[in-house]
Amino acid sequence: MVAQPFAVRRDDAHERARTAEAISHQRRFEGLLERHEARLRRVAFGMLGDAHRVDDVLQDAFVKAYRALPARFENDRQEAAWLYRIVHRTCLNELRSRRRRPETPGLPADAFVPNEDSLLVAAALAELSVDARAVVLLVDLIGLDYDTAASALRIPRGTVASRLNAARARLRPLLDRDA
Repeated sequence: MVAQPFAVRRDDAHERARTAEAISHQRRFEGLLERHEARLRRVAFGMLGDAHRVDDVLQDAFVKAYRALPARFENDRQEAAWLYRIVHRTCLNELRSRRRRPETPGLPADAFVPNEDSLLVAAALAELSVDARAVVLLVDLIGLDYDTAASALRIPRGTVASRLNAARARLRPLLDRDA
């Protein structure tokens, strides 16, 4: 029996380590999605106001997140802020590209139709600026604290508070009118 050269054994061990690292990376990402996907879906719908585009935008955001997943987060708030920031930026990119392409009216026959309440809230949110809408979604809908929302949006905590106050004032008459 001929012994394998050292380089072959080392390459085999290196390949096993890389495979284990890839599996660990995938499991960490799956855990991240389990904890946040439902809320991210609500944020994307609130930002876009279009249930049809939510899946595409989230898929793009999740690919970006998977590729950039850090080895670890210092705490849960940092993890949430990082992920919400990616989804927020992907939604903004979609909104910018939507302005550049013509809209096709009408819904396909198999379209998802949200309930009446969610349509009223979505219509009211659509009246807000994109910046105000993002703060309302992260704080009021998702329940992030001001510091985490500020980190996700990369704005000061005070800006979160002032945008939220102004947005709530703008939303009150819109939602009361429809009630």
